[in-house]
Amino acid sequence: MSGFSMVLITFLLSVFSISYGEVSEHSKPPEKIYSEKETKDLEEKYELALLMYKRGSYYTALNILSKIVKERDNPYYPQSLLLSAKIYLRLGIKTGIKEFLQKALYYLNTYSYSTQNPFNWEFYYIKGNIYENMFMYERALAAYKMAFGRAQSKKEQFKTIIGILRTAVWLKRLDIFTRYLILVNLEELSETEKREFEFVKGLAEFQKGNYAEAIKYLTPVYKNYEQYLIENPDYYLIIGENAYRLGDYSFAKKIFRRIISIVKDESVIRKATLRLGDIALKNGDKILSFNYYYRVLTKYPDTKEAKVAKLKLIALSSYKEIKRKLLHSEDKDFKDPLTFVVKTLVLNRNNYVGFFALGNFGSFAINSRSDEIFKKLVWELSLVDVSRMRFEHTEYINRLWGKELKKAQHIRVCQLYRANKKFFFTVFDRKNLLITYKSLKKCGKYEDVVELAEKIYERWKDEKSLLLLSDAYFSAGKYKKSLEILRKIKTRDCDYFVLLGKNSIFLNISRPELAEKIITICKKDSIEKYVIASYLMLENGKLDKALDLFSKVYKQFYRYYSEALIGKMFLRKLVYTLFKKNRYSEVLKIIQPVSEKLSKDCDLNSWYLIAMVRTGKAEKAEEIENRISRCETQWSIVAKNVYENFNIVRRINR
Repeated sequence: MSGFSMVLITFLLSVFSISYGEVSEHSKPPEKIYSEKETKDLEEKYELALLMYKRGSYYTALNILSKIVKERDNPYYPQSLLLSAKIYLRLGIKTGIKEFLQKALYYLNTYSYSTQNPFNWEFYYIKGNIYENMFMYERALAAYKMAFGRAQSKKEQFKTIIGILRTAVWLKRLDIFTRYLILVNLEELSETEKREFEFVKGLAEFQKGNYAEAIKYLTPVYKNYEQYLIENPDYYLIIGENAYRLGDYSFAKKIFRRIISIVKDESVIRKATLRLGDIALKNGDKILSFNYYYRVLTKYPDTKEAKVAKLKLIALSSYKEIKRKLLHSEDKDFKDPLTFVVKTLVLNRNNYVGFFALGNFGSFAINSRSDEIFKKLVWELSLVDVSRMRFEHTEYINRLWGKELKKAQHIRVCQLYRANKKFFFTVFDRKNLLITYKSLKKCGKYEDVVELAEKIYERWKDEKSLLLLSDAYFSAGKYKKSLEILRKIKTRDCDYFVLLGKNSIFLNISRPELAEKIITICKKDSIEKYVIASYLMLENGKLDKALDLFSKVYKQFYRYYSEALIGKMFLRKLVYTLFKKNRYSEVLKIIQPVSEKLSKDCDLNSWYLIAMVRTGKAEKAEEIENRISRCETQWSIVAKNVYENFNIVRRINR
């Protein structure tokens, strides 16, 4: 670089520096000095805004404050920002409009830059409240904890503790809830504070699923402190939701209707309307349910609740009258519901709307003729994060999938279960878990059978689930473990004695009295009841009694024989015993209906052939011999030899 260039650059930099300095000096406006009259005028405006805020005239207050905050140098600028933050917070809570909460946060942060030492109790308490209502509970909890350390009075301390307790409940942090709960001294609380405290305790029980306990705290708040619920619409919704989950649909309906009539928060109104549709459906009024869902869809079209409403309407389309109404709609999604459901599911995986879409997709796919659609369901299920699901999702999926699981192929139920076991444990009720349990047994997935039975017992901890656990271990071939669990059961009904009988058979434990007990206690006729009682009689040498019991079910026995190992064991032992005593006609009688249904069973048809030959009733012997022509079992070899000898003798006698 030449010396001239260096001189030129130095000159230009110095010029720009001087120019920038001049601009900066001249662009900075001089600080305005307010006269006593102007200050008095600002004070009056601020006091009026404060009065309007206390009266609940929020928009009037904001209009006044907007004039004060135009100029940053005025002495009421910082407190006007803080008051604006409070007002926007109240509006955000009351209306559910999140833009108000964002403005509240903006004004609060701006306030912190405009005054000295802003970080006091009020600052952090307001910040915590804003974050809580934006559902940012971790941040809310952190802010409330900062406020707690700066509380200067018992009232401030109580308000902060209530905030901490609420956010701890939302976060399901029982440790934090317990730690701060003990700091509340009821004797120091006003009546209003006591009611607020009662609500928080009810909220905690609600979150834990203790709805009967929650109502003890929530109902008095509703009766005596409704204004608190009106000012906090999300809390009002919890009163109705708790009643709904308790099955008190009449009271829940009353609450949801009340919410719709007096609350300003449209998101709460939408949720309440959806719940009214759910209640109508539970009460069997499908048309009223349709009307509520359709109202949400058409009145609030661009909301997540509208998408949920549409999914619920699609689920209702299984009823002809509803389907006809939907097809007359101009909404194209009702004409091609599967496309809408899949698109919604893919775009909303693991969020509020997506879980409802999963419910609809399952109802389409579980029994679909298309293997590809079913495989897509298995894949989607494997991606589900169960921890993000809510009560309303599990309730919805239970209802839609339950009807389909009952009709589904066992192999499909097993595939779904193995795709996401936690989903099944968490989402399904007892009825649907029992359907799954039976399918797993039929699939031969005995490790899964035991695991599911253990989860069912962990969840319900009653004698029914204990009996199921014993049955699971029996199915897995762990007979001693099954028997050990059986001994813990006090209510000894028919199922107990049948399972005891099955374990006794496999463990070769002699129980002479058990067969009679099963027949006496089991009032309802079942194939298994008679088979197990017959088997026990046979084990104790009482062949005729065994035959007498078995004669009641032998015509329907084929299904139990094909599905249960113990059924095969019983028939084998019975036939062998009868053969030893040359009682072939009785074998022929009991085998014939089973053989006709199970023509490919080698041993079964071998016994049938032997009995035919030995009784001289060999008219169909050739047909039965053809059934076992490719069999290589010991009994089939014996049967073929018996039949061959029979034919030789018959030819000689001619």
